[in-house]
Amino acid sequence: MGTLDRGAGRSALQELAQSGVSIAKFAESKGVSVQRIAYWRKRLAERGPPRFVRVDVSHAATSTAARIEILLGDITVRVREDVDAESVARFVEALARRPRGC
Repeated sequence: MGTLDRGAGRSALQELAQSGVSIAKFAESKGVSVQRIAYWRKRLAERGPPRFVRVDVSHAATSTAARIEILLGDITVRVREDVDAESVARFVEALARRPRGC
């Protein structure tokens, strides 16, 4: 239990609060350090309880254009199919001329 996530840390802190035992005894019973419990307390107190945030996706880009992928050595260029071919060609040529290591 030494590598618990936040949810498990939150649960452990709730269990500790209800247990009535010392932090040291609780930590020992769970196989974690007292420092880990202190860490959970600090991190979880800073963030507060989880909350939902409204996200407006009505204006999100919803392009149905197909995508093309160009592989140039260790570089992958992904562009929408409706992008001007001349612009893409100039961009790819510029990439091909770049010095190695850049």
